Amino acid sequence: MKPSVELRWFFSGTFPPDAREWFCGSKLCREEKSRTDHYLVFPGSNSVGLKIRDGCKLQVKARISEPEPFSLPGGAVIGRLDSWVKWSSDDGDVAERLAALRFGDPLWVSVIKERWLRKFRLDDRQLTEVEADTRPDRGCKIELTRVAPPNALWWSLAFESFGPAPLPDDVARTAAHFLKLLPKGVVLTERDSMAYPEWLNRIAG
Repeated sequence: MKPSVELRWFFSGTFPPDAREWFCGSKLCREEKSRTDHYLVFPGSNSVGLKIRDGCKLQVKARISEPEPFSLPGGAVIGRLDSWVKWSSDDGDVAERLAALRFGDPLWVSVIKERWLRKFRLDDRQLTEVEADTRPDRGCKIELTRVAPPNALWWSLAFESFGPAPLPDDVARTAAHFLKLLPKGVVLTERDSMAYPEWLNRIAG
């Protein structure tokens, strides 16, 4: 099991003008290949998530504490920090059997994703951007994602800390550094800040 702390926003529609250029304003930004994840929706629950990633990997996550408010220095609350524990399995047979159950079941939602990634290494004093595929002991990754559930188009901006004991402060530090200059049209609010389980319940409802 792996702990993580996440800060995420979801927005309906396409990227605002200049959003992708703003996010990828570093040579270290990496664009991933498009993939499809299949999510099991737990109606009314925002604290448990289950997905089959790209058809071959099972991932389960559970929230371990109540969300904490996030604000930029001197500003109002614009987001929520969530602490999770995650478990994953690369057993392809298990993933395929679960995937076979999803056809015709309205509780399963398929989401096509296109992601751009950046990553920062953290220590007590410094933030240093690194290659997106490196694995520092402690850090925070940032993702800009085009998410397409059936018959809809959304996009998401997210920060996720990692390491032996991820801290909300690590996400808050990275977000405060990264969000100093937002492109026109990107407005972050607490209402739009949520994790995948809550977003899935919203779009499925």
